[in-house]
Amino acid sequence: MSVYQESYHLPVFEYDYEKLIIEKRGPVYVCKFNDAGNLNAMSYHQMAEFNDFLIKVRMDHECRVIVLTGEGKSFCAGFNLNDLALDPPEDMGRIQRDFYVMQRMCSDQIVNMRRCEQPIIGALKGYAVGGGLSISCACDMRVLGESFKMNAGYLSIGYTGTDMGGAFFLPKIVGYARAAEILMNPARHDAKELFDWGFANRLVPDEDCLDTAIALAEEICAATAPFGLRLTKECLQASLDGTSFENVIRMENRNQVLASNTNDGIMGTLKMNPKNREDVKANPEKYSFRNM
Repeated sequence: MSVYQESYHLPVFEYDYEKLIIEKRGPVYVCKFNDAGNLNAMSYHQMAEFNDFLIKVRMDHECRVIVLTGEGKSFCAGFNLNDLALDPPEDMGRIQRDFYVMQRMCSDQIVNMRRCEQPIIGALKGYAVGGGLSISCACDMRVLGESFKMNAGYLSIGYTGTDMGGAFFLPKIVGYARAAEILMNPARHDAKELFDWGFANRLVPDEDCLDTAIALAEEICAATAPFGLRLTKECLQASLDGTSFENVIRMENRNQVLASNTNDGIMGTLKMNPKNREDVKANPEKYSFRNM
């Protein structure tokens, strides 16, 4: 238990899951859906663990960037239909169960991804169907493997194509008309088409997908201060809400003043001062970003 937990009564950040694998690579945490036999489809078990991770990790100062991926050949094939066979609790009918438990557990994943202060980079290959599409859209950045295919699978079974925030994020990523084509037609869209539409930051062979995403995460960590990076995500996410121009400016102003008065902001200013140039060369560690 570290001084953070002892002094401030924070939880111990342990991530012991069955349907998730959490790998710590320094400040980059790799989160893998771990149900390859079911193409990482969203079971209650997997969703509960993913929500638990996202809620906990927000307060984990050691985590700077999250890389989200899936074990095996698929990222996430939507809801695990095996769980539809579960009987509702005795005090609920099916509609109540589906509304209060299933649908909210599904959508809370997206809510918690957005609330998570660390940038989330998706390393995506194979299928992203239905809810997998929405989780892909909620990532802050995306690296696509060449096998990646995405579609609004719900349309094929009589449901709507909009679920778990997809109708919120996707038009802002690829534009309204292209989002409409994706969400109003259950046809699959492949990685090359989606990359050309601006859905992803990188398109790479499958075998390079995870390493490319981790390299991007490490590059971000090496060049930024933790607090400033979190504030940047906060402002970008706020801008998606259609917040007025002046409100975004106010948030940016506030964030710059906050960041400039952190230890990292003060150290960064000293590093840029020409008078300290020789000392920066001689003592690079002295000027490195390390504080929250």
